[in-house]
Amino acid sequence: MRIIGQILMWSGFLGGAFCAVLRTGPPEGAASDSGWSTIPWGWYLLSVGVGVIGVTLLRIAMVKDKQDDGMTEFEYSTVQRSLADVSAVVARLCSQAVSDPRIIVAAIDDECVEPLADFANSRQALVKRFGMTVYADVMTEFASAERFLNRAWSAAADGYVDEVEICLDRANSHLASTREIIGAADLQAG
Repeated sequence: MRIIGQILMWSGFLGGAFCAVLRTGPPEGAASDSGWSTIPWGWYLLSVGVGVIGVTLLRIAMVKDKQDDGMTEFEYSTVQRSLADVSAVVARLCSQAVSDPRIIVAAIDDECVEPLADFANSRQALVKRFGMTVYADVMTEFASAERFLNRAWSAAADGYVDEVEICLDRANSHLASTREIIGAADLQAG
């Protein structure tokens, strides 16, 4: 919409300017007292109308951008909150000795599934805020953390305590890397 608005605005401006300087001369048999009679008013008004439509489209695009910025901030806060929630759960699980693997399964099911989904649903805010490079770095680490968390869940469901601890530690490490990347990007953006 922004490009179309720019095209219409500049077309209207240039068309109106061209009409204003165009000297076609007075109609045959008419005396010309001023230069106003040489302006093709129909074309001039059409150009002004096209320019007004272009400006209107640009203003609509600007309002939409402001709304998108508000949504981006909301989504980014969701990303931060979700990452903090998952990180806290995984850190807590890493600090406890795994005596009953069912506790791990329940903790992941009850406390991690929703924040992981919220993070994934709001991840586009990272692109809008930081660009594709930071997004790719964050999602690489986050996806690895999620994968190890899923492996920890599977190992816990099967009763492999050693594997649970290894996978939780690796998930915790990837989540820490994710937080570091986002923190560094925040510092650079701020």
